[in-house]
Amino acid sequence: MACCLLYRGDFVPKDVNAAIATIKTKRSIQFVDWFPTGFKVGINYQPPNVVACGDLAKVQCAVCKLSNTTAIAEAWARLDHKFDLMYAKHAFVHWYVGEGMEEGEFAEAMAALEKDYEEVGAYSADAEDEGEEY
Repeated sequence: MACCLLYRGDFVPKDVNAAIATIKTKRSIQFVDWFPTGFKVGINYQPPNVVACGDLAKVQCAVCKLSNTTAIAEAWARLDHKFDLMYAKHAFVHWYVGEGMEEGEFAEAMAALEKDYEEVGAYSADAEDEGEEY
């Protein structure tokens, strides 16, 4: 649904724009019809840092893609099931209640999150079905 590209190192904005144009023309990333295919782009000209004696190699440039997708709904469903198992035992609830949260807020927050993903997923599925008719 949304996409952000974070460049770090020796990148020229002209090359970044060319890469984005290629992505848009090849349609290698599928966006929903109701969302504009704009990209948020950030360029930091300093090379990436590495931890001394770490596992990562020192490189002069790197790019990180952040994107949102309704495919995460399945992972949220698994997490919700695990949450329900833990919440049934009231595991860790006392810590949150001690900080001022009410017990009912757990279920409300999870239900709101699930509803949001279901709505977006349903809207995306409807848009795909309409596109197939033509």
